[in-house]
Amino acid sequence: MLRTALVALTVMVLGAVMPNAASAQFFKGKTITMIVNYPAGGPTDLEGRIVAQHLPAFIPGNPSVIVKNVGGAGGLIGSNQLGEATPNGETMGFFTLDVSSQILGNPAQKTQFQNFVYIAGVESPLVAYMRRDTPPGISTAADLMKTNSFKALSLNAESTNTINMDVSLDLLGVKYEPIPAYRGLKEVETAILQNIGQMANTSLSGWAGSIEPSMSNVVLPLWQLSPPRNGGYPRTKALPNLQTFEEFYASVHPDKKLADQLPYRAMRALDDPLLKMFRVAVMPPKTPDDAAAVMRSAFTEMWKDPKFLADYSRVVNSEPILVTAQEGEQILGGLASVPSDVKEFLAKYIANMTSK
Repeated sequence: MLRTALVALTVMVLGAVMPNAASAQFFKGKTITMIVNYPAGGPTDLEGRIVAQHLPAFIPGNPSVIVKNVGGAGGLIGSNQLGEATPNGETMGFFTLDVSSQILGNPAQKTQFQNFVYIAGVESPLVAYMRRDTPPGISTAADLMKTNSFKALSLNAESTNTINMDVSLDLLGVKYEPIPAYRGLKEVETAILQNIGQMANTSLSGWAGSIEPSMSNVVLPLWQLSPPRNGGYPRTKALPNLQTFEEFYASVHPDKKLADQLPYRAMRALDDPLLKMFRVAVMPPKTPDDAAAVMRSAFTEMWKDPKFLADYSRVVNSEPILVTAQEGEQILGGLASVPSDVKEFLAKYIANMTSK
């Protein structure tokens, strides 16, 4: 009896130590397709390719990971394609989160983000920037308030990228022409360089990895839109010398309270979850638990690897902040509790923009 009990105990201990032993070779000999929901060369693609380069080393079986860019419709075409993929563990997505479609129930969104199998995420701020030669001349961020009119370039009207920039400008009270017409932020960057438009925004990797090193003589950063932290919006570690939007607003409108204004609350309802996990790694609905568990473990281990962190840090100018599966699922769950007045404001705002 004692020997039987010891054998049983040994089996239990081994099972606790190696819960994924049976699935350790799940990915052996396979090729994983990573769908990136924006065009090649843009910020999402830059980060996704670093992940694709390093991830195989942390997946038992050492599968290949190839990147497939599926841009368009503010990222929806790529996420829809992942939602329709066979849930066999051989397809995943590395996306920029589409918060506005989720909150407003965009009928073009075939798979809700909370229905994907969440793997991991990456936190990131946004950077708003402007051409220095925008009349009458932009030598400091405050000079934005002296402009008479300019073109603000962005993605489609439903994109969170578009809404947060345009609402910010409306709150500041400047005159501008919105141009929500681009498939990806790399295309926006090129149009700014060609002076087709004068203002845009981008993710941290777009700023630190592309715009700042190549266009700093052409454009000036205006503010960062930072993720929420400790009940406020402090400057991010990656951009300690760049003011936040809240700081900029207070400097030009010291007598107006920003937090009480509906447009600002609506902007933050979109931006807070986006910035908390700007990039998300997800797998199709109904992906086997074994495959998801292995992939989550791989991301966690990869985030401890100095070589991966060094490569990622070169693009975002700071060590990337991992959002775990548990944290990400909580953020996605919160999208269902957005107040009705915020939803109504956003729906009307988008409708007015598309009717122009």
